[in-house]
Amino acid sequence: MDEKREFDFEPEGLIEEAEPAPYAKQWFSDDYEKHFQETDSTPKSMTVYTPKQKKKKGFFRSPLFVGILSSFLTCCLCLGVFSYYLYRGGNQTSENVLPLPGEALAAAGYGDRIKQMTTDAGQHELSIPDVYDLVSPAVVTILCKSPSGSYVQSQLSSGSGIIIRGDGYIVTNNHVVESATEITVNTIAGQSFPAKVIGKDSRTDLAVLKVESETALPFAELGDSSQIRVGEMALAIGNPLREELAGTLTVGYISAINRSMLIDGKPMTMIQTDAAINPGNSGGALLNLHGQVIGINTAKSTGYDVEGLGFAIPINEAKPIIESIIKHGYVTGRVVIGIEGQTITEAIAKANNLPVGVYVKTVLPSSAAEKGGLQSGDVIIACDGESIKTIDEINKIRDTHSVGEKMTMRINRDGLELNVDLILQEEVPEKEATPTQAPVTQTPQQPQQPFDYFPFPFSWFGW
Repeated sequence: MDEKREFDFEPEGLIEEAEPAPYAKQWFSDDYEKHFQETDSTPKSMTVYTPKQKKKKGFFRSPLFVGILSSFLTCCLCLGVFSYYLYRGGNQTSENVLPLPGEALAAAGYGDRIKQMTTDAGQHELSIPDVYDLVSPAVVTILCKSPSGSYVQSQLSSGSGIIIRGDGYIVTNNHVVESATEITVNTIAGQSFPAKVIGKDSRTDLAVLKVESETALPFAELGDSSQIRVGEMALAIGNPLREELAGTLTVGYISAINRSMLIDGKPMTMIQTDAAINPGNSGGALLNLHGQVIGINTAKSTGYDVEGLGFAIPINEAKPIIESIIKHGYVTGRVVIGIEGQTITEAIAKANNLPVGVYVKTVLPSSAAEKGGLQSGDVIIACDGESIKTIDEINKIRDTHSVGEKMTMRINRDGLELNVDLILQEEVPEKEATPTQAPVTQTPQQPQQPFDYFPFPFSWFGW
């Protein structure tokens, strides 16, 4: 058994409990706060997080109100734009040529550059590429289908035309569409339209067509041909030879103005230019450097030794014809006698024992000539007391009269001289009107008239 033993010695290595140093501070629980106050004099603050209270939004700051207001403003803007264009379009009458071709070009997708060129054109001359960019969309190809007398049922021909109004009016030459039964208009933008003839005028070789388009078409601005001078640059745009060459540009100069020409028996006053023009250019545009149409290309001199002789109808002479055709379908106010005649030269007169004058070949039915008593075989030797020798002299005297006025003719009928009074009528074209020839009694045989020609032959461009 183990017994409890008592030791009377102290084990080695034991350390007696040291007494606290005299300077040591005694800690008591009540001294804790006081101790920290003595050791740290910085005042302490406590931050308490309190969640923000959401403010109640008013109606004017709500998304619903903002949406309603935005929709209202958008509708007002759209309505204002629509009303502006509607009012503007309603004030454009069919009798007025649209003033700014750049607007139609921009509407067709040609952009701000075309608008700028249109503005610049009225202020100063444009570069040749800019003139082409501005006007070429308004120059079109005209394809015509005409009946043929051969085994082929129909024949195709082509020419050029100029869009002169955004609502689809096109001017071209009469000889391009004269015998056409079907007409198609193609633009360089790839559009194709069937066209109808509004009216034609064989005297001036002009015709007006109309196409229907859902959008405004680019059109050319008509200039002032009275302001052109010999030596100014001239640009011709058209479709020479065939449709594959559509939109061809040629450049030259104004060679002469006020040329009096006899083309296919029709006296015409023309602009002469050396800008290259060829068959198919008929009805195309002759332009100045402002991008304005100053002439309608019509004819050229043909010959192996001829070069640079092209002719255009001055636009100032074409304007009243175009406006009258658009408004009435024909040229109003023109007087007509109602005969078909032939000039009798001195050689013909001696060979046939006739006086020099104008031989009446045909008297049109219901015409002023028929009502006045003219007959086939009569020879007109004077009009209104003035001696005449050619058809042109009769026409000049006729054109001094108005519709309803009296014109007195001195005629030779079978050797007797008579006075015939005619009440002039207005020339109104009739569709498919075929003049019939009255029976001729005791009419002298008419020999072939000697050919009086200009040194160079001229031809139309339609083919």
